[in-house]
Amino acid sequence: MRSRRSRLPLLLLLLGFLYLAGAFIHLQWKIYQVDKELEAYRQQKTALLEEQARLQEEIRRLNTDEYIERVAREELGLIKEGETVLLPARPGEEVPPYVPPPPGHQFRD
Repeated sequence: MRSRRSRLPLLLLLLGFLYLAGAFIHLQWKIYQVDKELEAYRQQKTALLEEQARLQEEIRRLNTDEYIERVAREELGLIKEGETVLLPARPGEEVPPYVPPPPGHQFRD
């Protein structure tokens, strides 16, 4: 009987140690998962910052006078005051008359 009682504290100590070891392993696993998730977020942040820089550069380029003028000329057919427009025509095809842009649609000098 005495030997059973003397083993009880040792058994309780062993169970406590196993519990603490299990809790420690569980916490280490959680830390590993959080570190992995953190690294994924850091990579995503880096990619988003690169995309943001690219988009800001594109916005800067699109807001330049040169780009605005090119779009106005190529897509809207606008011209500067005093310029002559030459329209290619095929033989036998009627050339439409030139219609100047409305007031206020002039380029900045």
